[in-house]
Amino acid sequence: MQTPVEDDGRSDGEAGAASTTAATRPPDLDPTTALVSVVVPVYNDAEGLERTLSSLAAQSHDDYEVIVVDNDSTDRTLARAREWERDIDHFMIVRETDVQGSYAARNTGLEHAAGDVIAFVDADVWVPNDWLSAGLETMTASGAGYVGCRVDLSLEARTLPGLYDAHVGFPVERYVTENRFAPTCALFVARAVFEDVGAFDATLVSGGDVEFGQRVAAAGWALAYTDDVAVDHPARTGLRSLLGKHRRVGRGVEQRARRYPDRYEPRALWHPIGLCPPHPGRFPALFGDAWGGLRYRERLGVYAVGHLVRLSRIAGRALERFSRGDRVPTDRGDRVGTTTTGR
Repeated sequence: MQTPVEDDGRSDGEAGAASTTAATRPPDLDPTTALVSVVVPVYNDAEGLERTLSSLAAQSHDDYEVIVVDNDSTDRTLARAREWERDIDHFMIVRETDVQGSYAARNTGLEHAAGDVIAFVDADVWVPNDWLSAGLETMTASGAGYVGCRVDLSLEARTLPGLYDAHVGFPVERYVTENRFAPTCALFVARAVFEDVGAFDATLVSGGDVEFGQRVAAAGWALAYTDDVAVDHPARTGLRSLLGKHRRVGRGVEQRARRYPDRYEPRALWHPIGLCPPHPGRFPALFGDAWGGLRYRERLGVYAVGHLVRLSRIAGRALERFSRGDRVPTDRGDRVGTTTTGR
């Protein structure tokens, strides 16, 4: 039975050398000629989408298409996306209006993708110009059908939530090698993998990348990680945004346990340890060397934020457990493409 993963890929850990899980079903790809479909889900984030598309327009890999999936935006996001139709050769805009959720939007993009490889990137993430080439090279060299990338978090404002989010980070290598998933904010998946195991579970408000990655690994596909190139993801600088995300993470934990009881064991909701603040001796390790650069008040503040994050996840689990019962959930809370996207 798989161990449930309760976070979203942002916790302690440091990226290291490229690594791969045991390969049993390598994809048949030529990294120089493979067509890559880049799926960009977005909701109400015109500026973030601009940042992402400007970096995708300058890719060194020649054969790729960009598919923007508008998740029923109500601002100028759709109009901004249309401005790029003349600047990117193979560019498509599709809409997902039935379900407002990141996994539903990605699935819609997948339905329109023609590529041998599907690359997923969140709106507001910046990618280097060799991102597609590096992902393909890792996929072919490792024999993996699923590749996670290094994700660096940039701090746009020095707030306590921002300091917490930026320094806790995305330990993608550890999540690929130990927990068998990678964040969908920067992910490569061979088309053959989707044809074999199916698409993302769009009924999950969070943790759909966890469930999908572990489903891929269970089907015998190799998972790989590369830190040859890093994407840049803005940290969440607002407390409401940060806690809202972790509340969704908690809901996703409950939903996975209910949807897949043979794969995920339900956890005790009111365990005393879960309600306690983080261990004061272990908490600084989440920040690594950056802990020494924080002022005393900042250390106290980010510690308090860490406790609120823990309580928010418990609140999300309680909300899901007592308000949804045994019903299959619908993906209404995890809208994509806000000013700081994430799972």
